[in-house]
Amino acid sequence: MSGDKHEFTDEEAKKELEKSVDKANELLKDKEKTENTLNEAMKKAELSRNAIESVWHNLQLMFSISKDYASGRYKEVPVKSIALIIGAILYFLMPVDLIPDFIPAFGYLDDVAVIGMVIKQVFSDLETYEKWKKSRD
Repeated sequence: MSGDKHEFTDEEAKKELEKSVDKANELLKDKEKTENTLNEAMKKAELSRNAIESVWHNLQLMFSISKDYASGRYKEVPVKSIALIIGAILYFLMPVDLIPDFIPAFGYLDDVAVIGMVIKQVFSDLETYEKWKKSRD
């Protein structure tokens, strides 16, 4: 950190994500809390859509796979992947994170970076899930 300006780094994002993944593992033990948390995050995403447009499609898949996993409808995803996904969602929900969300134009940069990092790690799981979901529609 130099003066008032903070350089956001991948290392910081990874550390914050690790904390959120620990919380996600705990959250997954309670189906109702998981569903409530996902609903809250989905509302925040709708309100923040313009700021997170670059990850919108995959974030919607992350919400959907998490809800289907929590309800027991979809279990064909490694627990590690679902914990990463929910960890990213929990990070997104935090209003004061590496770059506080209330800072105009910059508040969601770290959220998009963390979500993007997770998307890269679980992309094949999201693709498999999306195919499964489309086959059921």
